[in-house]
Amino acid sequence: MKDSTKVVSSILKKAEKEGRYFLLEPEVYGLLRARGLSVPRHIFLPKGKSLSAAGLKRLGTERVVVKIVSPLILHKSDVGGVAIVRASLKEVRAAVEKMYAEIPARYSRLFGQNKVSPEEVAASIRGVLVAELVGFEQVGLGSELLLGLRVSKDFGPVVTFGGGGLDVEYLNAHLKEGHSLAILPSEGLATRALLPVLEPLAVFGKIARDFRGRRAVVRPEVLVRAIEVFQKLAADFSPFNHKEEFTLEELEVNPLVIRRGNVIPLDGLCRFSRQKLEPADRPVEQIKRLLEPESIGIIGVSEKMNVGHIILNNIIQNGFPREKIFVVKPGLESIEGCRCFPDVAALPETVDLFILTLGADFVYPVMKDLVDLEKARSVIVIAGGLGEKAGTQSIEADIRSLLRERRRQGKLAPVINGGNCLGIISVPGKYDSTFIPGYKFQRPSGLQAGLAVISQSGAFMLSRMSNQDRFEPLYAISVGNQLDLTLGDYLNYLQGRPEVKIIAVYAEGLKPGDGWRFLEGARKAIRAGQKVLVYKSGRSPEGRKATASHTASVAGDYAVGKNLLSQAGVLVAETIDEFENYISGLILLAGKRISGNRVGLVSNAGFESVIMADNLKGEDGELVLPEFSADSVARILKVLQPLGIDRLQDVHNPLDVTPMADDATFCGCVRALLEDPNVDCAVVSCVPMTAALQTLPPGEGHRENIFAANSLADGLIKLFRTTGKPFVVNIDAGRLYDPLCRHLENNGLPVFRRCDQAVRFMRKLVSSGINKL
Repeated sequence: MKDSTKVVSSILKKAEKEGRYFLLEPEVYGLLRARGLSVPRHIFLPKGKSLSAAGLKRLGTERVVVKIVSPLILHKSDVGGVAIVRASLKEVRAAVEKMYAEIPARYSRLFGQNKVSPEEVAASIRGVLVAELVGFEQVGLGSELLLGLRVSKDFGPVVTFGGGGLDVEYLNAHLKEGHSLAILPSEGLATRALLPVLEPLAVFGKIARDFRGRRAVVRPEVLVRAIEVFQKLAADFSPFNHKEEFTLEELEVNPLVIRRGNVIPLDGLCRFSRQKLEPADRPVEQIKRLLEPESIGIIGVSEKMNVGHIILNNIIQNGFPREKIFVVKPGLESIEGCRCFPDVAALPETVDLFILTLGADFVYPVMKDLVDLEKARSVIVIAGGLGEKAGTQSIEADIRSLLRERRRQGKLAPVINGGNCLGIISVPGKYDSTFIPGYKFQRPSGLQAGLAVISQSGAFMLSRMSNQDRFEPLYAISVGNQLDLTLGDYLNYLQGRPEVKIIAVYAEGLKPGDGWRFLEGARKAIRAGQKVLVYKSGRSPEGRKATASHTASVAGDYAVGKNLLSQAGVLVAETIDEFENYISGLILLAGKRISGNRVGLVSNAGFESVIMADNLKGEDGELVLPEFSADSVARILKVLQPLGIDRLQDVHNPLDVTPMADDATFCGCVRALLEDPNVDCAVVSCVPMTAALQTLPPGEGHRENIFAANSLADGLIKLFRTTGKPFVVNIDAGRLYDPLCRHLENNGLPVFRRCDQAVRFMRKLVSSGINKL
């Protein structure tokens, strides 16, 4: 493999010497052959050279393919640059002469846009490629495949595989996500994990599995091997690999065909560069000083109530000792009981955390003092507009240069959170550096469940915390522009920390290459038993534009991120509701064990049984409906018998207990379902309007009491506390039944208000690969 890497490098170096950073098709063949892939027999015929009869005979086919070779002409068929002729010198010569005569004017007319003359096109033609006409398996969809790699700006090299030929765009547009194209990382996915990603592809079943009486035309391991060749190429010539001088920016084979059980590339293109991504030099271990400081400095505090003063009050109110808070404020001895100092130089010590609340134009001078005088180990830059407003990008660049040089010299340089951020709330650090007054935001003070929230948007972070005030995050981190510290840095810091159980991330845009670091951190976190949840916005062109103006970040390819994160075991939320549902579900289902995807469904309404069954399958996974065991069927019939429901309904999955079921009957059926050995998880749904169930708190006009012993709520709470299987509850009704939902939630049950949402949550959770919650 080391020798093949040298061969690839020499091919790239030869092209570079000719002044181009792309390969001609014969060179692509040479690159692939160096890595062990079979390529068509071929001859490169330079312009002005003649083809010999012996050379033509060596191709070994009655018909041959003639292709124009030019650095200008990438889409050969569009200009008549591909011809299939008989393997005779006369016909090959005629095809070549026709191409040389007609292509220059045709290309200039179609693609030159009056800028490339026919003479320039003619001068660019290097010659022709004469290749055997490869006979390959004709199976309809799947006859032609695509295999490629490219460098994504945030996640680095990715490999793609799927249907190819002229139908690529059509397949991607009309097939469900995950069924047209597989997107794979260059590293980090074991060979055994490739097949589950390939299985859903529409083409895979046509070619690698027996299909309607026809034997498979290729073994799955042949496809896997070809993909692994591209993964290894992507890793060897990655922008992160500084051992090799080149980066493969794009390598695509389309079509890739199957001949006698082997894969053969017919057409290929390759672009490369010398661009490398510099390794991160940020001292991630200093994040501990940021999140758990023993001293805090702050600048921008006015005697009147301004952003800085609000932050100071929030820090004090969260228990941070006043004697370890130092305010840079000339002309005052103290403010809010904290000592003031005239400037950064006068600070009595190097603070663990410095909070900078001044406007964007004042950020660099303060940062320079902090760095040059070694007065801070970490900094939160609140300043809005930094990196967004015209002219402020240079301020960010100057700060990065300042930090880079300092770190290169091995001297103390602070890590920076922000700018354009809302701040950080740290329970272990006993501080709240957000600039929202306490009377406008009641910080969650409920269940501490090891939750860490990392959000590119501070408003998103606080909105989620306000909506889910039952859960108090250990850390709530608004990262803003990621001037220095990135989402990947925080994930790598938090992974493996025993106090952190769940890491929930809202991302708009990743810094170049940081998706790679983010994936590394996510894989480590998941191996350590932590749960990682991501909601990614900036998916549409409009959303990406808004992202650039919001946090000065570049939103990457959503499909790439979603696929790579999911393959790493990350839960990817598609909506805000789903993001919140996963946070509550992961917290409340802690300790439950997922042993499979066999789900038990129970409801007292027939429509819910139908809708829940409709949502068992999705792009994110699948639940299956097992048959109840004979013992469970007998138990359920016995439970239903006193009310005569056994005479109205058969017992099957989903189980419809009808509106006649009372509290004891409903809970008795749920118990039998949960204790069934064929059931791994459950969705318990209830339409609460029936008079048979106690679903209201005590009140006038009725005798119901959701708090009573042996009520529906009491029974479900007891079952939830005693079973090791995950189950969720759905209450599909309006505000009248909010007290019932709150009572169940306050006792730890995940509650949904739509049965389809409940099933989708369980489906995605079970399909995530998580074993224990």
